[in-house]
Amino acid sequence: MFEFLRTFLRSPSLKLFLIAFLIVLLMVPLLLAGALIDERSYRAHEVRNEVGQQWGPRQELIGPFVVVPYVVRVATWENDKRIERQQERFAIFTPEVLDVSGQADTKILHRAIYDVPVYTARLKFSGRFGAAHLAEIESDTVQAVRWNDAKFVLSLSEVAGLKSVANLKIDDATSIAFAPSTGIAGRSSLSTGIHARLGDAPAIQYGPDKGFAFEVDLDFNGSVTLNVAPVAKETRVSLKSNWPSPSFQGAFLPSEREIGPDGFNASWKVPQLARNVPDSWSLSEAGPDRLRPYVFGVSFVDPVDFYTLINRAIKYGLMFLATSFMAVFCLEVIYGRRVHAVQYLFTGLALIFFYVLLLSLAEHMGFDTAYLLASSAMILMVATYVGGVMQSLYRGIVMAVILGLLFALLYFILRLEDYALLVGALLGFVALTITMFTTLRVDWSGRSQQAAPVGKD
Repeated sequence: MFEFLRTFLRSPSLKLFLIAFLIVLLMVPLLLAGALIDERSYRAHEVRNEVGQQWGPRQELIGPFVVVPYVVRVATWENDKRIERQQERFAIFTPEVLDVSGQADTKILHRAIYDVPVYTARLKFSGRFGAAHLAEIESDTVQAVRWNDAKFVLSLSEVAGLKSVANLKIDDATSIAFAPSTGIAGRSSLSTGIHARLGDAPAIQYGPDKGFAFEVDLDFNGSVTLNVAPVAKETRVSLKSNWPSPSFQGAFLPSEREIGPDGFNASWKVPQLARNVPDSWSLSEAGPDRLRPYVFGVSFVDPVDFYTLINRAIKYGLMFLATSFMAVFCLEVIYGRRVHAVQYLFTGLALIFFYVLLLSLAEHMGFDTAYLLASSAMILMVATYVGGVMQSLYRGIVMAVILGLLFALLYFILRLEDYALLVGALLGFVALTITMFTTLRVDWSGRSQQAAPVGKD
């Protein structure tokens, strides 16, 4: 019995199980490193929001609309008595055609170690509203329609970003100054924006028999994203910018785009049939928010966010540890030089610290340079340590080559997101195959004092 225990305690099988236990144990500091990355990423997001609130937030423009108040007669029953009351409602009419064109000039603002992309946009909204037909949206008895109180409304995420006075130009002649808010009290879905009262221009007779053409020039600040909603029967958007790496987003991608080192030029064309929203409706039925699922635009952010890359890298931490430990184990059983479990533990902790070092360097010098420096430092330290433990320069060089290949493959996986799973699976398959055939002649029972060497130093 004691002989069996003594043999088992000296067997490679026990070492293999001990390595597996150490890998599971090292998941705790690996998870702590992941939590640190999440905390730093969240802090960067907070800084972007803080700077955005001061310069201008993420802008989302929904509109324009024409909002017309009207009064209906509504019948209700109380104590078996039919009572008729008057109720004010609002009708929303969308344009027949909407053209949005302009430019967004970007720059980078710095807050501590963080960079925040911001922009100043100059957009021109032009198009035409057709004649308004209230009968298409109201089933109750309409008693009065207040056409003189009709309002031209444009909703923005945050009006604090507006940097100049805006005017509504109608039929290439009449000009009406915009007023703050949407002009409709108690309607939260239309609470943020600007409006112009069409009744302030007596020459405009908007109603069931007449529409009008419009033009609006807006200058505003924003940060990170700029989105537009396809409110018209046909919405056309043309946007230029000096941002060289745009990320187009939303429900629709540009129909045409040109991207170069000096910026981009993109255009969208969205027909009415591409959105499940009617041309007009009652505000009591839904607000302009019903168009939010269909917004589209561009994001002015670095397409390669290093926080995202490091988060993805740490997800391969378990495989990275296992592959490195298997490399040390194979060197151990091939050359007969025993490595203590504590030395395995130090090696694992060093590899986990790679992610912390990568994060701290990337925040100051970018991901690529940080990855090169952090991986080089880890390769030098771990290879030197393993070579010292095994008392062999040659084995240290072998470990350096193995780690160099692992770090190179990890970088390849991070850069080719679409093929990450394929490359990771191939890496795992190759590592397992090499380990299996390298240890083919190992005496796992431990009956011999050590594994028979299959190579020479």
